[in-house]
Amino acid sequence: MKKYILLIAIAFIIISVQSCGKAKPVSSLQKELSEYVEGRDANIGIAVIIDRKDTVEVNGNHVFPMLSVYKFPIAVALGDYLRLSSALSPDTLTITQSDLKPDTYSPMREKYEGEDTIQLPLYDIMAYALQQSDNNASDILLKIMGGTENAMLALKRLGIDNVNIAYTEDEMYEDHRLCYENSSTPIAMARLLDSFDHDFNDLYTRNVKQLMETCATGVNRLAKPLAGTDAVVGHKTGTGFTLPDGRLMAINDVGYVHLPNGRNYSIAVFIENSGYDMEQTEEIVAKISEIVYNNLSRQRLRQDVRF
Repeated sequence: MKKYILLIAIAFIIISVQSCGKAKPVSSLQKELSEYVEGRDANIGIAVIIDRKDTVEVNGNHVFPMLSVYKFPIAVALGDYLRLSSALSPDTLTITQSDLKPDTYSPMREKYEGEDTIQLPLYDIMAYALQQSDNNASDILLKIMGGTENAMLALKRLGIDNVNIAYTEDEMYEDHRLCYENSSTPIAMARLLDSFDHDFNDLYTRNVKQLMETCATGVNRLAKPLAGTDAVVGHKTGTGFTLPDGRLMAINDVGYVHLPNGRNYSIAVFIENSGYDMEQTEEIVAKISEIVYNNLSRQRLRQDVRF
């Protein structure tokens, strides 16, 4: 009987110590992020979901314009649409010149300009959208699933609120004010990233992950402090235009990270109305990423104690 009581006491102590050990870095991270953001000449929102359990946020429920970050939820929504409709991802898609709108950022249009029709694999179009932020490619992905309304229905089916896909890139080009309507809260985006990273393992999802994890754009943002650490980083950036008063509309980066020590987290950083230049604003994103990495890389993922 005494042995049994002793075992229970030891287990209780170990679990209590582990709980304290886990809570401390989370509270420390919350404090450090809050202090870093305070007083900066920009609206900054951060959300981090750690090991699918703990959430740390600063202005996490504030609504921010996504800009090209919204190409990530479009990709997630398309995956849900294809799974629900039991449709096979088309091997190739036929693209016409009417799909390649002029006067918008589109490496795909620049490559195929002058060709009447183009046959491209879906994967290549995804690569243009996610790795090069091609605006025409993004609108083609929306077209596959029938537009923004179906994209929103897909996100609702996944249980994601407060990520709004309201307008196409073509519509935003015609009226820049619509950029603010394609919006998200940091917490909603972190939840979407967390679900995408852990809840699906089909070929479509693996392809999207491969594209996000080999993305060469935005290297001065979330990925910068993780270079050379053996961490796996998948991310998508968003960049706004310069406002009439010289401020930057938005500089964003969102992603998921798997650390060598077994820990993982999703992270969303939105910076709106920045009073700093591009380099300085990107450095704020990188510093936030560094703070999170430094806090979470110090401890291995702990398992529950069982007797």
